[in-house]
Amino acid sequence: MEKNRKYGVLLLGGHRTHQENYAQLFANDSRCQLIAFADEQDAPAERVALARSLAEELNLPFIPDLDEALARDDVHIVSLCTEVERRGRVGTKCAEAGKHVYLDKPMALNAEQAQQIVDAVTKSGVRTQMFSNIHSTWARTVKQGLDSGHIGKLQAIHCDVMFAKGHPGTAPVGKKRIQKPNLEQYSFVEAKPEMFDIGVYAVSMVNWLTQKRVQRVFGGTANYFFKEHHGCDLEDFGALVLTLENDITATVAAGRYGWQSHAQGGLRKVHLVGTEATLTFDASVNRLEVFAAEPAFEPPTPHPLDPMGMWSSTQAEIKMQPKQHWIDVGSGNDGPSEFSAFIDCIENGVESEMNAEFAAHSVEIICAGYRSAASGKVISIS
Repeated sequence: MEKNRKYGVLLLGGHRTHQENYAQLFANDSRCQLIAFADEQDAPAERVALARSLAEELNLPFIPDLDEALARDDVHIVSLCTEVERRGRVGTKCAEAGKHVYLDKPMALNAEQAQQIVDAVTKSGVRTQMFSNIHSTWARTVKQGLDSGHIGKLQAIHCDVMFAKGHPGTAPVGKKRIQKPNLEQYSFVEAKPEMFDIGVYAVSMVNWLTQKRVQRVFGGTANYFFKEHHGCDLEDFGALVLTLENDITATVAAGRYGWQSHAQGGLRKVHLVGTEATLTFDASVNRLEVFAAEPAFEPPTPHPLDPMGMWSSTQAEIKMQPKQHWIDVGSGNDGPSEFSAFIDCIENGVESEMNAEFAAHSVEIICAGYRSAASGKVISIS
């Protein structure tokens, strides 16, 4: 591209997707210009309506034919936030059209669909990046601690990621969860498969920190907290034990556990175990704790189209108030760093630290975790 020319961004997905946030973060980068929203001609009518709604809010056109949108010369980047079930097909098409692709997490429903994107990217040579926590101040601090050599040789790593959203205490008690080996549906109004949706952050963190491939997976899933997940036959919590190259062991715990289970958005911790020392990193450790004569946080009334409190637009509709008991010190807003890093990769012609190939391994690991949870056996992966 010519110097000072802006990167045109095509947006896929609308309200009640992370495009509510991603579109604005792309718009805030001076190197980018939002072009339009689009979707497949046979996309679900509800998804088209949600995309049209967000397009109207942002004063952008909606193109009902994705092929037509991808043929435009002023489109250089696609921000992909369709339903997870369609991301493999749509992401492949975008890469084949020669467009750089920003991938919402997780990048695809299963390892096969993720590989389709990887193959298309390899052939076209475009840049990709999946949303993750690795550009956060917290993650960069963990990486510095590992790279410092203070712990000696890394032997084990544990990562917790838990989201403090939703109204818990409604799941059936004493009913053992029966996991299916393959995830057939991801997108529900009420809930998401949390070992995948939230666990992808933890698994990606392990992959990024170690730069080693996982060879064996043992996993389990449960429904401890929410009736919504039980009703959709989804887990609200999952745990994985991973064996990596060089005999490194990793464990991951991830899920959703309710609005009042954490003073902020939820637990984010990494424990590094080495031959010389152990280090623990907590994303919320640098904080001010506020005690004031003001009402305590009250969980919001569940939105009928978003009872878990996933989306910015539905939170705004119910006038959800922020938690203000803990205030982070020194971390700031990590969102711009994530998107700036992707544009840097495009400008400099280098791979992202969380590119499609790297992200696809996270999908492979989690899907192996589901097979393990279903069979009770350790699953070997290549």
